[in-house]
Amino acid sequence: MGAPKQKWTSEEEAALKAGVLKHGAGKWRTILKDPEFSSVLYLRSNVDLKDKWRNMSVMANGWGSREKASDEDSGDVRPLQSSSGSPQVGASKRSMIRLDNLIMEAINNLKEHGGSNKTTIGTYIEEQYWAPPNFKRLLSMKLKFLTATGKLVKTKRKYKIASANASSSDKKRVSTMLRLEGRHKGSSPKVDKDEINVPTKAQIDLELQKMRSMTPQEAAAAAAQAVAEAEAAIAEAEEAAREAEAAEADAEAAQAFAEAAMKTLKGRTTQRMMIRA
Repeated sequence: MGAPKQKWTSEEEAALKAGVLKHGAGKWRTILKDPEFSSVLYLRSNVDLKDKWRNMSVMANGWGSREKASDEDSGDVRPLQSSSGSPQVGASKRSMIRLDNLIMEAINNLKEHGGSNKTTIGTYIEEQYWAPPNFKRLLSMKLKFLTATGKLVKTKRKYKIASANASSSDKKRVSTMLRLEGRHKGSSPKVDKDEINVPTKAQIDLELQKMRSMTPQEAAAAAAQAVAEAEAAIAEAEEAAREAEAAEADAEAAQAFAEAAMKTLKGRTTQRMMIRA
């Protein structure tokens, strides 16, 4: 039998927060060895730090933790305050359960040289939060989407957060996807009408007549232009399909994480009611 758990003091919580800010989440042994924090956290193990940080993150973000918090800890932890002084738990459900936010958090906190691979990112999220059964598929789709939109940079199967100075190709790709998104929402009927131009029979006959009178060089140039336009249309359609697929994956992830978070919150409410009774 080990020694009974001691409640966390405000000094210990402050030291833990400062340690995570300095070394990053998951660097528990490093934090305990740091002379700046070891004098305060000398009674705590790396497992204690991991569990406490998870509980604090749960209360701050409204997510379900991977492991149930003990009754003692759940009564001790308070929601972390935002800069405005109000608890972040009151934020909208959608903002709390976006998978892309968790991916950015994982990459930022892991601070791995050259970026983090999909397995490392997934493990971090699974350790910190409840994950749905189809989490790996959703993670793969979301990583592809964030890379396609220029928010992440993929190099040798590792992902890094893109710098503020995105390349011109990334900006062009993002603007294209935004334009496609606006078209799906029907924001500009005039643009849709102009771009979706279905030729009439008379126009087709006129084009055929022009082609008959063309020289071989002119016909080859016209054919090359037609092929280029067809390829551009196909690429644009593929972009739209990828956008729709990523949006569907985002919706599925949001729903799954919301259900997991609600189950955890309901379980805690039931536990507290039983304890109070």
